[in-house]
Formats: sequence, structure tokens, C-alpha cells
Amino acid sequence: MRIFLLLLTLTLIFGCATRNIKYDRNKILKKYSSEYKMFVDNQKMDLETVFLNKDNIENIRIDKRAKELNITQLKPAEFYEMRKLKLDSVISENKNWKEQSIEMVIIDGIPIVDTLLQKTKIDPNAIRTFTILTQDKMNEIGFCRGYSGKVILITTE
Repeated sequence: MRIFLLLLTLTLIFGCATRNIKYDRNKILKKYSSEYKMFVDNQKMDLETVFLNKDNIENIRIDKRAKELNITQLKPAEFYEMRKLKLDSVISENKNWKEQSIEMVIIDGIPIVDTLLQKTKIDPNAIRTFTILTQDKMNEIGFCRGYSGKVILITTE
């Protein structure tokens, strides 16, 4: 009987080291970003600067012993770097505006500062809406400060 209890206890202890969870970017960042190494398709990535398409995620496995979070995708995603994004091809009315006229990029309500913008990658299939607010619209809204450039609003799925 003791051997059975010992085997059962060992099985429960070692069996709980890994588990699968659902993809919720905010919860994953809040709970696992500081302590865990994060991998997307076995490549180390920082999920604070990578935006994934939740419909392309096959599973998420957490290994508590190794402190690793491994995300497996259904199809490998081609990430676009925000610093290399050519926005003038998106806008037909203003073909000659420069990237310097972009004052702020906001993704899912979170303003991305310049240092993070250089590292930020996004799966184009994850983008639900892409809106560009001009300087005039931002100043009409009446925020506390005046804007000297365009603001880009991106919402993901």
C-alpha cells in the first residue's frame, strides 16, 4: 500500500510540471513575463513586443520547472516590424508624408514608446483595425497637449 501511495504521489508531483493554457495576451504578460522564458515556435521571443494572431495558435505549454512558456502556431507567421512598416502605401490621400510625422503608435490602447517601437513586431493577420488620426483630429479632440504629428491606432483580435 505504501508503494502505491508513493507512486501516486510522485506521479501527481511530476505530472503537474507542465500544462496547457488558452491564449490571452494580457494574462500571459501579467503572470509569466517576468519569470518565464517565452518561445514562439521554438524561437525565443519577448511577448511584450510581439503581437500574435490568436486564431493561429495551436497550443501554449507552460513548463514550471524549466520556467518556459512555449507557444506553437498552426502556420508560421510572417511578422512585420513596426519600424520598417511603410505606411505611405496604406494611405492613398497622402502619399508624401514621412515617418517623422508619426507622433505616437497605440496598439490595443497601449501607447508604444520609441524604444519599444524599434523592437515591436506584429502578425498582419492579427490586425483588426488600423486607423490614422491626423494632427487636426487629435487637436480637435481636446487632449491636454497639442499634437505635432499623426497618431496610429491599431487594434488586434
